[in-house]
Amino acid sequence: MAPFNLFFFLFLCLSFLPPISTDGALCDPVLCQDVLVEFPFRLANQPDCCGDPNFNLSISCTSRYQEPAQTIINFPLSGEFTVDTINYWSWTPYLQMSDSCIPERLLEGLDLSGTPFRPRYPENYTFFYCPSADVSHDFPAIRFSCLSGTNSSVWGIPSIAYNQSSMFSSCAEMANILVPLPTPFWPMYNITSIVLSWDQPDCSFPPCNHCGNSGSNCRPENGNGECPRKKRGISNGIKFALIFTLGTPIILIVSSIIIYNVRVNLYDRHHRPNVEIPGSNAESQLPAVAVNGLDGSRIEAYPITTLCENVKLPRADDNTCSICLSEYEAKETIRTIPDCDHYFHSSCIDEWLVLNAACPICRNTPDYDSGRLMTRSTLASSRLPL
Repeated sequence: MAPFNLFFFLFLCLSFLPPISTDGALCDPVLCQDVLVEFPFRLANQPDCCGDPNFNLSISCTSRYQEPAQTIINFPLSGEFTVDTINYWSWTPYLQMSDSCIPERLLEGLDLSGTPFRPRYPENYTFFYCPSADVSHDFPAIRFSCLSGTNSSVWGIPSIAYNQSSMFSSCAEMANILVPLPTPFWPMYNITSIVLSWDQPDCSFPPCNHCGNSGSNCRPENGNGECPRKKRGISNGIKFALIFTLGTPIILIVSSIIIYNVRVNLYDRHHRPNVEIPGSNAESQLPAVAVNGLDGSRIEAYPITTLCENVKLPRADDNTCSICLSEYEAKETIRTIPDCDHYFHSSCIDEWLVLNAACPICRNTPDYDSGRLMTRSTLASSRLPL
């Protein structure tokens, strides 16, 4: 009954746990493929209040192009980009994005209208289409391999470095594009990512209902200086999960202890011989003196026998020492207690008799007459078959 009582006690304790606030937990920062997503951004499965409404953007952890899951950001007029890094702690926070071919996306048009983003390191580039794949060039001109082929090539060069009489005289100018460079320096080989920055949202005026971050400069939508919190208790599913998680190991431990004790008791009963003492003579067989330990001379007077190879014992069913619970083996010595004829390993019973003169099994105390004991010792040695 103890395990079931303990299980019931755990159930009652978890049922009366106080309600907890879940507002902060819903808007905690989330790590999505090594990208930390927090205010003003939010994951698609988070409430709207976890992100700034003026951004009107959401980030989702999805898989694109049959690749592992990536952090994706969607721009209303420019489509989706893969997010590589979001830095919230720089002097100017920034967002680094990539795609399979950034130059192609730039030619299609990167329109940031309606978003709070702007290029962190803007640079005007002139794009050229050359009918030859082999064009001699100098830095800072770069070849866009994802747009080039075996018989043609696409190049880009900062507009301020372009010279009308340069190596691109035989090429056709495609477009003049504002490129959000990832660093303030011109790239040497290719443009594989772009970096955008944003201004921290100004929530001096509504609407602004972000309450998940105590460090946010946003005001709560109710205007009374307190963030509206949704409180609820632990759901029944969580309660039962906690009960199962905490209760199962405890029940197993308690059950193991109970089974162990039962098996030990059954083992002792099986190996302990029944000693029948008539009720009328029970009191007369009790020693009249206080039971104390024996000295060495009296212990040595008890019969002792060395077992031979065939290990023949006086009682074939009594082949285990009741003190150490080990079976008797050849060349071991056993000592017999007179009167009751119970025998044990000599080393085990010697230690017992030093503390208690009574037999460990029947609790009878033999006659302390040394002469009688010596006589019984001689007889016992000759009587035990070896």
